[in-house]
Amino acid sequence: MIQLDQKQIAEKLAKFVWNFKVGDNIAHNFKTLYFLYKKKEESSDDQKYLLNKPIIITMVSIIEGIFYDLVCRLDMSTNHFPESIDQDKREKIKRKIEREKEWFTRKDFLTDKDEKYKRIKNYKISELIKMFSECELLGDKEHLIYKHLEEASYLRNRIHIFNWFGNFEIDEDKVFNESRLGKIESLLVEILSIMEVRYKRPFQSGQDDVWYSKMIF
Repeated sequence: MIQLDQKQIAEKLAKFVWNFKVGDNIAHNFKTLYFLYKKKEESSDDQKYLLNKPIIITMVSIIEGIFYDLVCRLDMSTNHFPESIDQDKREKIKRKIEREKEWFTRKDFLTDKDEKYKRIKNYKISELIKMFSECELLGDKEHLIYKHLEEASYLRNRIHIFNWFGNFEIDEDKVFNESRLGKIESLLVEILSIMEVRYKRPFQSGQDDVWYSKMIF
């Protein structure tokens, strides 16, 4: 079980989430997570392990959502750009994100013509982890957190039952064990703690209060 209650999680998220709609969806996934924990608690001992896979996949997906939200903030924010990142690194990060943006096409409803625009790349979790490591967003490049994140991404990708890349054991009932579940729980708490300290947004009275009150689940 993750060592934070719902209120503690809401307090942490409210400090650093950039896009409130993304925050709503992260909160929704935490609701799903606690529902799964509840069902696991209610299950018989020989059935509890069956919920480890959806719990782990949900947690790693939450981490991915938190990372992507930060990338959007690093790209778009001005006054709210994290003070923990110095000017040289700020310019380097913004150039990298801009360079990797992708072209999309949408219909202009006024002219009925196709309009091309650029948007942030749909980064894979492995690409996010690489970016965070290169830019030292969670600590220096040698920090073990990046290795743990890489292992978590391989574990999350076992959602693909065929397991083309041969990650971990062949049998899924051995892959999603209690030990790995505990490691992902600790990793999620560590990410939340880093984010609320390093990437705290300026508090916006009123807007933040309303969003936080909605997010307590």
